[in-house]
Amino acid sequence: MILRAVVVALTALLSGCIIFDQKSEAVVFHQFAAPTGASAQDADGTPVFVPRAIIPTALRRPNVVLLDDAGWVHIEDAHRWIAPLDRAIPETVARHLRSRAGVITTTQTPSEDHVVLLLTVDKMEIFAPAGAERSIFSLPGGTDKASTATLQLTCRLEKADGTLVAVKTFDQSRPLKERTPAAFVQAQSANLAELSNEIAKWLPKPAPSSK
Repeated sequence: MILRAVVVALTALLSGCIIFDQKSEAVVFHQFAAPTGASAQDADGTPVFVPRAIIPTALRRPNVVLLDDAGWVHIEDAHRWIAPLDRAIPETVARHLRSRAGVITTTQTPSEDHVVLLLTVDKMEIFAPAGAERSIFSLPGGTDKASTATLQLTCRLEKADGTLVAVKTFDQSRPLKERTPAAFVQAQSANLAELSNEIAKWLPKPAPSSK
């Protein structure tokens, strides 16, 4: 009788491990889309250092977090970012600035004279129709044009010694094609690309470096 109980207990434990492994294998990792098209040539000017971004507390996790306009947080355990958002966002912006506008960017502190572009993520939200449940995954239907993904960044440009040069807030939003984490990441990738274009236009034209 005791032996049978031990066997049953071991079977339950092993079954639990198998289920856990199956869930682990089902995890999908996401990253922001890289710049597409021809890359602009680097300008001859002062490098722009883009350090880690400041992000809301709710987004400081590996999971894809859906924060709606009512303040509800929805954590998707099976969908995770391939890198922390405070690093992924500035790295993506830096790539867009270099590729689309020819801005010399770096995510490591340069030894030569440079300026610093500090990014603060004010909003990374989903705007959905009001209802008892505001998660885009619990709303009925397959498509809702009223559901949008929004992204707002505040940019602070400083000299290497910390002297403030300029501050400006940029925001973008676009409809979600589907109520899925993949569609959310795709929409935010597009938002980030458009915001990078606006940031590139806002940055002062660099003076040619002396050689």
